[in-house]
Amino acid sequence: MNLSLTDKLIEYGIDQTNRIFPLIILPLATIGNTLCFLVFCRAKFQKRLTRTSSICLRLLCVNDLILLYLFIIDVLLKLYMEPSMRIYTSPETCRLYKFIRYSFLDMSAYIQLSLTTDRFICCVHHTYYSHWRKKYYLYYVLIIALLLIILKNSSFLSTLYGFTVVKENRTTTKCSVKLSAKKFTLYMAYGQSLIDVVFITFIPFFLILYFNSRILQEVLHIRTQCWSTITRLMHLTPAKPKELNRKPVVVSTCSHARRRRHLHLTFALGCISFVFILSTAPYKIFKIVERHDKIQRDKIKYGTSKSINIQLAEVIIDSLEYLSCSTPFFVCLTTSSMFREELCRMFNKRRV
Repeated sequence: MNLSLTDKLIEYGIDQTNRIFPLIILPLATIGNTLCFLVFCRAKFQKRLTRTSSICLRLLCVNDLILLYLFIIDVLLKLYMEPSMRIYTSPETCRLYKFIRYSFLDMSAYIQLSLTTDRFICCVHHTYYSHWRKKYYLYYVLIIALLLIILKNSSFLSTLYGFTVVKENRTTTKCSVKLSAKKFTLYMAYGQSLIDVVFITFIPFFLILYFNSRILQEVLHIRTQCWSTITRLMHLTPAKPKELNRKPVVVSTCSHARRRRHLHLTFALGCISFVFILSTAPYKIFKIVERHDKIQRDKIKYGTSKSINIQLAEVIIDSLEYLSCSTPFFVCLTTSSMFREELCRMFNKRRV
């Protein structure tokens, strides 16, 4: 295949990105998600956060870390091993790998939705929250989502998925639909993709956006009330230089600082959801394009390589997905003073 100079440069850039970027992200995500998990396990932090939200955050850390390893180990084996190999070695392990990987990827959307729903009820409909918590509705949502995701991804466990080919005296496992299964190919390319877009992308992401917008409105409303209360307290009596350390002002300032930390935490959790949407939604949408492109290429000649444009889009989308799995720690670190305080306490306690 004759490539122009520009295409060769793009191809080289794609190869180097696939080689270097995962090696940078993997240790950062491992350390970040581990620290996140440990901070969210701390008793003092859980007092400032609802129990269900804390559990969702810890589940999200574990889910993201497992998903990232499933993605990156396969990429590194493909690029750095000679001869090139994959994380799966047979059609059976290929089916299991695809089933597990897509199940963790889909589950991350519903963990995010459960976390946002819990924060929404806690912040906006707080009078109903005790009933919501006592009836364990959040756990029911997670269990039902898990069962439906397992049912959806069971198509990867079909014997029509995954096969072996012999090329240059070497047996290679192809992790795709068998050539003879035409109808199953169409289902995986369009039916499975439609389910992903509707039930794993649009519905959860729309609800996450709606709930976060309502939470943000409540946060801004509380912040406005907080500032107006402080302003009224400051104007009750004219301030004098000698009375700068009056007790009432100190109390109100401390109360405001405490409330501000809670608002920062709410803002941090909202940022995690928005980063997740911006990085994961393109991945799901791109998979439709990629599967359609494969069908069209196979009609011309089976095994035809992807075009440069598809390869470029794939490396960008995959990089966004890697970032999505590593951002919770860095978002919390930069936006939540409460998270930073608990992180410092955790390390100071260990030093003592």
